[in-house]
Amino acid sequence: MNIGIDITALQSRYPGGIGTSLYETMRALAELETEHSFFMYATRPPVIPFSSEPLDIGRPVRLGTGLSTRSNILWMQTGVNRLLREDRVEVFWGPRHLLPFRARGVATVATVHDFWDRVYPGQQPIANRLAGRVLMDRIVRQADVVVTPSMATARDGERFFGHMGRRTRVVPWGVDTSIFSPDSEPAVDVLLERLGVRRPYVLIMDAYNPRKNAEAVLDAVGRLAAAGTAIDVVALGRPRSTAVEVDLAALASAHGVSDSLRIPGDVTRDDLVALMSGALAFVYPSVYEGFGMPVVEAMACGCPVITSNVSSLPEVAGDAALLVTPTDAAGIAAALLLLSRDPEERSRRVDAGLARAREFTWRHTAEGMLAAFEEALLVHRAGSGGAS
Repeated sequence: MNIGIDITALQSRYPGGIGTSLYETMRALAELETEHSFFMYATRPPVIPFSSEPLDIGRPVRLGTGLSTRSNILWMQTGVNRLLREDRVEVFWGPRHLLPFRARGVATVATVHDFWDRVYPGQQPIANRLAGRVLMDRIVRQADVVVTPSMATARDGERFFGHMGRRTRVVPWGVDTSIFSPDSEPAVDVLLERLGVRRPYVLIMDAYNPRKNAEAVLDAVGRLAAAGTAIDVVALGRPRSTAVEVDLAALASAHGVSDSLRIPGDVTRDDLVALMSGALAFVYPSVYEGFGMPVVEAMACGCPVITSNVSSLPEVAGDAALLVTPTDAAGIAAALLLLSRDPEERSRRVDAGLARAREFTWRHTAEGMLAAFEEALLVHRAGSGGAS
């Protein structure tokens, strides 16, 4: 079976969860014993996430040409068709909400990571929201198999697209424990000194994204500071193009924790591992997630996790994390106080997190995707799948 994959998500050094999951899944697919052939398609040379090194996983990369390559969206729906015919692709996987338009004879698998644009439409610029809806509506109708990373996202799909359910397969993401594992204390100390971070500290990610709810963490830390417990906040991420602006400095000032906030921006993966390893807790009070990869990565680094009791997060965290209502700053403060004052509880959460992280492997993800590819081809040939 010839399988084509959209890898335009890997054209950026910091590709986010979609790009990271794509890269790790492709690496795991390459390690499976299979006779299938894989072809990768992009408009610019792809790179390994968190680096500038060229992507090299032993599979051919086909780069588009022509004016349509100026837009990944346009080229992946139209320009890629010629290459699919040349490579005799039988199944195409779109991991980022794009599928080729009218690719005759090609079965399609679409990964839908979440339904953020429908659950919280006001957080996106209107142009992005409208374009996303058009694309999502089409791929959900077209795909022979729709893959989601969690049961929660699958349920959302059923809620918004009732006909999607029978073609949906849940394939959870994984974590590479050869990378995400507890770092040494000396390595953590060197990094903290370089960043000017004091212990204890908590770590938050994608802090400029409004749905990650950084304000609740700053509010919680402010409440603890007022009661005599000082905790630094390390906020990772960079400003985003959203309809709701997140001003971290202003929020920290409003909650009286300006001196406790550190904003290093994007960091290398090694630095991320060190920050997770040394944190009092990784706090992730997101109001909505399709999976929640940072939760599993933090657990694999031996970091206790405080996360939300909504969307996919309880499903991913299991019993290992402390679950809170995402907008309840007092609840987050109580969870932080528990971890800071009860070493046995914190140790128990560390052990439970390490065990939970071991349940998520990229090999399992790759096996699930391979099953989805094979199913899509059967469905397409039987004529009972989505339109092509």
